[in-house]
Amino acid sequence: MTLRGFERLGAAGAERRLRPLRSSAQRQRASVLAAAFGFATFGLLAAWRGRPASWAATPGLAAVGGGGDAPEEATDPCEELRSEIMQKVWPGISRWEQVALRGRTIFGFGAKASRLVNRTLGSFDAQVEKRGLTESGGACAAERASVEKLLKQQLHSIFLVQRSTIEQTLYQRLKKDLLRKMQRKKRELNVKEKLRLLHSCMHDYDSQVRELLPSFVENTERDRAEKRLSKLQWGVHELPEAKEMQQRWKMERMRKMGTMRQSKGLSVSLSPGMRLMFRPPGFGNFQVYSRRQVGPPHNPNEVAMGLLNDGNVVDVYNKNPQPPLIKFQPTVGVDVSTG
Repeated sequence: MTLRGFERLGAAGAERRLRPLRSSAQRQRASVLAAAFGFATFGLLAAWRGRPASWAATPGLAAVGGGGDAPEEATDPCEELRSEIMQKVWPGISRWEQVALRGRTIFGFGAKASRLVNRTLGSFDAQVEKRGLTESGGACAAERASVEKLLKQQLHSIFLVQRSTIEQTLYQRLKKDLLRKMQRKKRELNVKEKLRLLHSCMHDYDSQVRELLPSFVENTERDRAEKRLSKLQWGVHELPEAKEMQQRWKMERMRKMGTMRQSKGLSVSLSPGMRLMFRPPGFGNFQVYSRRQVGPPHNPNEVAMGLLNDGNVVDVYNKNPQPPLIKFQPTVGVDVSTG
């Protein structure tokens, strides 16, 4: 009987085969034999199921005859060359991108970007010829076009970032120049003055962008920059700084007009005042004097108070042997002006 038959038989099958034994001794012997037979069966099954993998399958003729692992799919040599070329140029492009994102411009970026594209494509063509790929897939034309397109896209993006930096710098400069000129002239600028400042900024824009423009980029975004700067110079009077200056100029004009109205014709201003002198006994060796202005600023009154201890000195002017203790003297100030 095979092992599969033992598995189906089990302990119950062994018991049924030994059932004809009727005597007690035979039944006891049969029980012992059934248990032993069952344990032996399960032991063989466990040993067979836990066998090593090398026992499970014996290599067939196909395996012995040389069949092994399936060969890996071959990599496209043109695609491999494209990856190598891009890995060489990508670190330099990444550095340029970081510089541009920090708000700085790269000196001579236009010429450098053009040389990078031409040098990379030349290196690609040389490697195609060196590796003998001129006959495969049209000399890797698709991969070459992919390299060229990707390089130009990245370099164009870096150019646009630098162009935006230049535009923002000129925007702030034009704003400061307009406000400074308004503050110096103390009035709003006329059209000619605004256009002169705008043309100066656009001239600087053209000269700076020309150095950054690669040969494969045609649009310098000049129209966009000119539109933004022109909007600034036409609406400079709407800026908060310009409105503050206009309000200050308005207050100064009102103040000057009020002063001019007051100064027209002949005007006389009377400013009453008072002088009070205390003259206690003494020989004039101690003196205190104070004077203050009271009243409105445009027509002040003067109050003066003094203390002089000359009570024991003869008043020669008034022919009095002893001057009075308190002397009061009213005053009037006259201010005459003509406009």
